[in-house]
Amino acid sequence: MDNFWNKKKITAYIALKHHTRFIVPIMEKLAAQGAKINYLVAQAERSQEITAIETGLPYNHVFDFLKESDKDQIHDIYIDLRNAFGKTLVKDIAFSLQVQTVLDKTISTTAQEYIAFKNYFETNRPDLCLALHEVNRWGKMFSFHAKKSGVPFITLQEGLLTAASANLNFQMTGHVQYSTFCFVWGENSRQKLISFEAPEERVIPVGNTHLSDEIQTLAKKKLREKTRKKYNCGDLFVVLLLFSSDLPPMDEMRPLFNAFQNNPKLKLFTKFHPATTRNKLNIWMESLSENFKEKIHPVHGEENTYNLMAASDLCVLSEGSTTGLEALALGKTLVLLQLKAPVIYKSTLVEDKAAIGMSPIELADAIAQNTDFEKMMDHPNVEKYLQNELFKSKGSIEYAIDILKSVVDANQAQNPVPLISKQSCELDWSIILPVSQNPENFLSLLEDISIHSGDESFEVILIKEDNISETLQQVLDSLEGNISILDKKKKIPLPEILNQASIVAKGKYLIFMEPNLAPKKHWLTALRKGLNQFDGHKIFGARIINKFNNIVHSGIVLNPNNQPVSAYLHLDDKFPHACKTRAFQMVDHFICTRKDDFLSAGGFEARSGKYMFLDLCLRSIQMTSDPETVMYLHDVTLLSLDPSQPDPDHEDSIFFHSKWHGTLWESEEQLLKSDGVSTLQLDAARMTRAMQIAPFK
Repeated sequence: MDNFWNKKKITAYIALKHHTRFIVPIMEKLAAQGAKINYLVAQAERSQEITAIETGLPYNHVFDFLKESDKDQIHDIYIDLRNAFGKTLVKDIAFSLQVQTVLDKTISTTAQEYIAFKNYFETNRPDLCLALHEVNRWGKMFSFHAKKSGVPFITLQEGLLTAASANLNFQMTGHVQYSTFCFVWGENSRQKLISFEAPEERVIPVGNTHLSDEIQTLAKKKLREKTRKKYNCGDLFVVLLLFSSDLPPMDEMRPLFNAFQNNPKLKLFTKFHPATTRNKLNIWMESLSENFKEKIHPVHGEENTYNLMAASDLCVLSEGSTTGLEALALGKTLVLLQLKAPVIYKSTLVEDKAAIGMSPIELADAIAQNTDFEKMMDHPNVEKYLQNELFKSKGSIEYAIDILKSVVDANQAQNPVPLISKQSCELDWSIILPVSQNPENFLSLLEDISIHSGDESFEVILIKEDNISETLQQVLDSLEGNISILDKKKKIPLPEILNQASIVAKGKYLIFMEPNLAPKKHWLTALRKGLNQFDGHKIFGARIINKFNNIVHSGIVLNPNNQPVSAYLHLDDKFPHACKTRAFQMVDHFICTRKDDFLSAGGFEARSGKYMFLDLCLRSIQMTSDPETVMYLHDVTLLSLDPSQPDPDHEDSIFFHSKWHGTLWESEEQLLKSDGVSTLQLDAARMTRAMQIAPFK
C-alpha cells in the first residue's frame, strides 16, 4: 500500500461553510491515507469558527499562534496599514468611493493576522496548504507566508461561471499570485483566469471534487424521497428559488410568489446565500403577507442545498452562480431570472442555452399554465455546457490528490547525483541540441554554426527523435564532419538524453540550445570573452532575437504572478537595457557552462522538462551560494527561427513551480527600477515597436 501521505501535515484555510465544499473531500481522502490534517480560521465579522464548529472540522484560530512578544511588531504593521489606507483614500478618489468604511478594528485585526500566519509556519511547518482562493486578505496572507516558507500552496477556485462587470474585473487578476497552482472545475474557468493574466500552466482543471460524491450520496440515501417527505411535498410540483447575497426588490418578486399563494399543487423553497445576514433576510420576509408565509419555506443554513435540489422539480436562480452548474449536473431543469436591476455578475447560462431565461412575471405565468419546463430545456447544449465547465464528473478527488502528490514530491525532491564523464575533453566546445522538426530550419542553423564559429574547435551532438520525417532523415544521412547523433526513444525525457550527451561530450565547455536557434556572427568569440571576463563556476546565457530583430530573450525575470518571462520581451534588439551583460537569477533557451560543473551538478533534472535550463540555473546558484552564478552575455546573439512555443505541460510546471516555489519572487519591477524604466515607458516602447514592425508582418 502506498504510504506517501502517512504523517504528512496538510493545512487548509476555511471561511464560510459553502467554501468547504471543494476542500473538505480532498482533506478527508488525505486523512484516510494517513495525513495529519488541520483547518485554520481567522477573525471576521461573521466568525469563521462557526463554519469549523458546525461542520465538525479540527481547527485552529490563527490567533492561537500570537505571542506576547509580537505586540511591538503588530503595532508597527498596524501603523503602516493605517497610513497606507489614509494616503490611498486621500489620493485615489476612485478607491475612496469604493471603500465605504475602513474600521480601525479591521486594520488592527489584519496586523495581528499577518504575524499570526507567519508564526504558524514557524511553529508548525506543513507539507502542503490549501485554500478556496487567494483574493481575500486571509488567502493573500496565508499564501504569502506559505511561499516565504517554501510550502506549496494550492488554491481551489470554484467555477467562475460569471462574466464580471468592468469595475470588478480586477478581482480576477489575483488568483495565482503567491499560490503554487490553482485548481479549477473546468476548462472554461481556466480560460477565464488566463484571460485575466493568470499563468496558464499554473491553472489546472480537476473537476468538482464534491459534486460526484453528492450525486452518489443523494441516490444511495434516497434523499429526494426523504426530503420531500420531511416537508410534506407529496405529489406537489416543487420549485427551489436560489438567491444571491443581494436580494431583489420584493415588488419585482411578488408576482412570482403570488403564483404559489392559491395553488395547492405547488410548493416553493427559497434558499438564501450564506453571506445574507439574518437581519436582511428577516426585513425582506416581513414584506410578505402573512397567509403567503405559510406557503414559502425560507432556508438559510438550516438545510443542505443539494437535498433541496434533489427534492425540487425546478431550480430557479436570481443571479448567475456556481449553484446553477450544480443543479444542471444533478439533472435539474433550470431557470435564470431576468431581473431589472443591473447585473453585477453576468451569467452565460442563457446565452449558452443551458438555462431558460425568464422574468418573474413570465415564470409566474408559465407555472400557472402548468408548463412542462423539461421540454423547454436544450439538452444537447446543457451537456456541452457541463463538459466545458466540469473537467471530470467522476474521480476528481483522486485526480486532484495525484497532482498534490506530485507537488509535495517535487517540493521535497533532492538534487540529482553527479554524473561521471566517459570522454576526455579534446575540444573547446560541445554543441548539443535536439534536431528541429523543420528540415529548412535545421539546415540553416547547422550552416550558421559552421559559418559563424570561426577557427574554434567544436563538435555537434544531435538528439534525434524516433518519429522524424523522411526528408529530415535524408538530411541527417548527408551530414559530414565532427557530428554525432544520439537517438531519443519516445519515453526517455529530453533532459535525460541531454545528460547522456554531456557524458560522452569531448568539449571543455558544453553549449545546450533549443532546436530552432541559429547563432549569429562571432558567437563563440563572444562566449570566450565572457568566460575570460568572469571567473568561477558560471552559467552563461545569450541574447535571442526573432526575424524582426525583436527580443525573445535577454535574461529571465519574474512577473507579478512570479512567473518566468524574458526581460524586455518584444522590444527592439538594440534597446539599451537589453544590451547589458549582467547577472540574472535564470536564463533560458540557450546555456553554456563548463562540462565538469555541469556533471558535478548532476546535469539536467529529468523531470524538469521545458524548465530544465531554469532549474539548472537555480540549482547552480544554490550550490555556489553566489548570486552572480548566472550571467547574461548580450554580445552572444542567436536568431529564433521558429516563434511558436510548445503547449504548456502540467507535469513540467508541477515539478518546477513546486520545487522552487519559495525561490520565485517578483523581480521584473526591481530590474525596471534599477534601469530607470517605468512600466509606462516600457508599455510605450512595446507599442512603438509593434507599430514599427506591423507593415512587415
